[in-house]
Amino acid sequence: MKKIFYIVIIAALANLTACEEYLETAPYSFTSPENFYQSASEAEMALAGVYNVLSAGDVQGKGNQSTFSRDLMGVLNGATDEVVINSSFNNAGLTPFGNAGFTSDNDAINNSWFWFYAGINRANYLIEKLEGIDDFQGNRKVEVAAEARLLRGFYHMILSMMHGGVPVYTTAIQDEYQERQSIQQVYEVVIADYEFAFNNLPDRASVLSHANKWTAAGLLAKAHTYLASAKTSGTPDFGLDLNSFAWVDADSHYQKALSYTTQIMQNSGYTLIPNYDYLFREATKSHQYNESLLNAEAANSSGMEVINMLVNGWCPQGNAGTNGGSYGFFRPTGEMYNKYDTNDGRFAHNLTGNLGGQTNNFEEIDGVKYYIPNAINPNAWTYSMGKYRAMDPKQRNLPGWANSINIPLLRYADIVLLHAEAQFFTGDEPGARSTLTMVRERAVKDGSSVEDLNTAYYKSDFVEELLDSRSRELCFEQWRRFDLARFNKFDEAIQNMSTDFGFYNGIVPTIKQNWKPERVWIPIPLAQMDLNSNLVQNPGF
Repeated sequence: MKKIFYIVIIAALANLTACEEYLETAPYSFTSPENFYQSASEAEMALAGVYNVLSAGDVQGKGNQSTFSRDLMGVLNGATDEVVINSSFNNAGLTPFGNAGFTSDNDAINNSWFWFYAGINRANYLIEKLEGIDDFQGNRKVEVAAEARLLRGFYHMILSMMHGGVPVYTTAIQDEYQERQSIQQVYEVVIADYEFAFNNLPDRASVLSHANKWTAAGLLAKAHTYLASAKTSGTPDFGLDLNSFAWVDADSHYQKALSYTTQIMQNSGYTLIPNYDYLFREATKSHQYNESLLNAEAANSSGMEVINMLVNGWCPQGNAGTNGGSYGFFRPTGEMYNKYDTNDGRFAHNLTGNLGGQTNNFEEIDGVKYYIPNAINPNAWTYSMGKYRAMDPKQRNLPGWANSINIPLLRYADIVLLHAEAQFFTGDEPGARSTLTMVRERAVKDGSSVEDLNTAYYKSDFVEELLDSRSRELCFEQWRRFDLARFNKFDEAIQNMSTDFGFYNGIVPTIKQNWKPERVWIPIPLAQMDLNSNLVQNPGF
């Protein structure tokens, strides 16, 4: 991992965003650590560099949209019962995540590893340098440290959810030959970072897109439910002790998750916004911020400092330059179609036909034009993901292949679903089922009722119903892989995928051939093992 730890502030600052959502002041392009971190304004710029890892174009010239702005959408959504690859798409980095054929030498894996550790290193530099800066106003110095620690915790958490035990770093001076640490050691740092943020951040940040107290509470709920469910379900370590959950006290973690979700629901002011569609439109961010606690941000800026690239397949297939469509490289499964009842309004939003040559059929939201996809046919080549919708390209200051859509990373709906999970595992199944109803109420189509959805979606096994409910609400939002893994349902989901329903399920035989139980964990990048001989590989790779 030697390359990771040669990150100096010159590289970090050269990569900062000028996006107004993060920072109004233009960053410096060239400086040195000795001359930087001299003022509160410079610390704010460095903090923007920590956030930037969520949706940067590159980090130190390495990678290309390698985290949530593009590549991780394929890595974390692909080859699940939600998303498969279009067999005509051949990309060495992303195709293996649509057909479950990924290996340790995959560039997408190596790039995300490098990027997240770059973000961790940026956070550590900033945290250590804050003590020497005296011109902050009020409590802002502590808040900057809390935001940096929250992001450091988040990057460690995602790395661990992907790979299991990983190296942990909490100082800027780091051992380039650090061994992998156990999941237990990782989460000791993750939870401590989130708790510090929860105790030191305000209810809302002064910059709308920044994390706040409730972001930290939501991530604590994520961490505690992840650990508790992995222990309860028996998520396997395949003989590698550092990936074991045997140490977890599931009851304690579920009690803590219940406490945090209860506080968010009672005190945060976040809500399930009335229009589900507005969470995923390119120009409805003012609505989105009422539900999204953390996003991978993007700007509608001709400078293209920060953009998200949904053009690979996360919008309905169409012409990116004329109607805001995507190339359709990634596609929804037949299983995704079968999860929905026709009375569920999310159905026709998340799954659609394509846009084709559409230039006439459109709708306007807040004065912004969006072209309307064709009717859905799950057994036709036009079958598309419709969740994210790009505006008419003529109305944005970006090329057709670039989007200013914010990618939600943590939503209030997820918090409500985690609350239901914690209720169930702390002995309140009636309360848990009532909480699931809260999420469905927004989804009910006119002329139907939530009771109709409750009846259609009821399963005697609450965990099965919960996982289906999470998929209907959160599909294509990067959580399905982790949900299947933490409930030890990945093998079952792969084996139950249909080979004869859903146009793009034609790739399912390849997925089943490539799949091995060990692929619940993503391998340690071979490039990092070449740099650090103390890293051990996950079993099966």
